[in-house]
Amino acid sequence: MRTIPEGLYSVKGAKFAALDLPKIKEVRGKEWVFYGEDNLFPQKLIQLYDTSAMHHTAVQAIKDGIIGEGIIDYGEEYINTQGETIDDIFEKISLDYTLYNSYALNVVWNKEGSRIAEIYHLPFANVRSGKMDEEDEIVEYFYSSDWSNTRKYKPVPYRAFDATDNKKENASQIYICKNYTPGNDYYALPAYVGGLNDIELDGRVSKFHNANISNGLAPSMFVQFRNGIPSPEERRDIYKEIEETFSGEENAGRFFLAFSEPGKELQVTPIDNANDDYYLLLEERISSRILTAHRITSPLLLGIKDSSGFSSNADEIKIAYGHFEGTVIQPKREKILKSFGYMLNLAGYNVKLEVQPNEILVVDEETQIENNIEENGIDN
Repeated sequence: MRTIPEGLYSVKGAKFAALDLPKIKEVRGKEWVFYGEDNLFPQKLIQLYDTSAMHHTAVQAIKDGIIGEGIIDYGEEYINTQGETIDDIFEKISLDYTLYNSYALNVVWNKEGSRIAEIYHLPFANVRSGKMDEEDEIVEYFYSSDWSNTRKYKPVPYRAFDATDNKKENASQIYICKNYTPGNDYYALPAYVGGLNDIELDGRVSKFHNANISNGLAPSMFVQFRNGIPSPEERRDIYKEIEETFSGEENAGRFFLAFSEPGKELQVTPIDNANDDYYLLLEERISSRILTAHRITSPLLLGIKDSSGFSSNADEIKIAYGHFEGTVIQPKREKILKSFGYMLNLAGYNVKLEVQPNEILVVDEETQIENNIEENGIDN
């Protein structure tokens, strides 16, 4: 490897690739089908969920809309020996379905194979599909708690859900509910797939601003000493002293004090970063595209103030939530209730599942002002 002498500076550029769609492929020597080039696409979706504030809030809003106030009448019924209720499982699979457009259940049949005895939620990110047989049927799924280290966490095969082959070693099965994605027989793509790059960009911009503050606006100035070239050890000491003194949010507002002979003055040259307008426009673009990817028509649904043509925020929220409920929440809720209801039906619950929707409480600005006046005892 080529070494760089101590007395020279080097500049290295980094390439940032856009986030590509996952490659779903069968790999020779592996019994499971890869979900992404490295088989870790679901883990990438978790990372995006954890790093993008806008995306995280949108996913939570959709999940909260799906589960509403819970399943009517039967939500508090226990469904497994871990003490989880039907509502507990419903909430978990609703989040998974919002995040992955799929969810997974572990269903355990009784000894006779006549009824499902227990139902457990499985984190969908930990499940991979087996390969299709000659009849294009998936007969098994694989579970691992860490697909990045399958040597340590060996994938365990489970029989794919089958109500006719459910005894003895096949009594514990994996049921997968996934949305149809053209061209993908094994895995679905998330509903917000068109916004993946903007979601990742949102997280990166947040890290960039955090690093800017922590590192002293990276970089915001060029410091040049004109009194000769010190030794490598001295250069490192000087760099460390300047970094500790002036970088970071806690050192904001400090000043330089330098003593020098004529012609050997310390020279500090400011480096102009992108202006505030650039970041404001970038943030607006990212927010708009993430909301579009989730089909959220108004930022107010996520608690974000927005200027619009409505006479009040209350009008916008009511109209936007009606559209949100009809085009996003209800289709997902129906898909989940139909599939989850089928599992519960086989467990002895011969009912049609219904959810109590959330009640939208909208207080207009005038009412809010009046309430504040009454609470604080302010006279008109």
